[in-house]
Amino acid sequence: MNKITEEQLLEYISEVGLLEKEHRKYSSFYCWVSHTITQEDVKILAEEGVDASDFLNVCVSRNGMWDDSYGAEWDDATYEKVEEYQELVPEVVIHEHYVTKTRTQEFKPTWN
Repeated sequence: MNKITEEQLLEYISEVGLLEKEHRKYSSFYCWVSHTITQEDVKILAEEGVDASDFLNVCVSRNGMWDDSYGAEWDDATYEKVEEYQELVPEVVIHEHYVTKTRTQEFKPTWN
């Protein structure tokens, strides 16, 4: 099984990520797509012969332009490691309880 390449990862993110668009002018839009790689994504990519385990819990975001005629033209990508943690919420009106939150940290991928 081969390690995932940057091109493969970015193509996968573009396919499965959450796409947002903001109208620019005429038929062009600013666009953003992001997706956090989960264990399910690693499994799906493994079935295609690609190892993406290094990117588990990494949020990959891309931005660029979308045109109705030409599709998306992506500029750059950012990588952030996502970590879930629990925080105790003190008693105020309801009993004390925990909430799950996330924090991110810059992630610098290494490509072969």
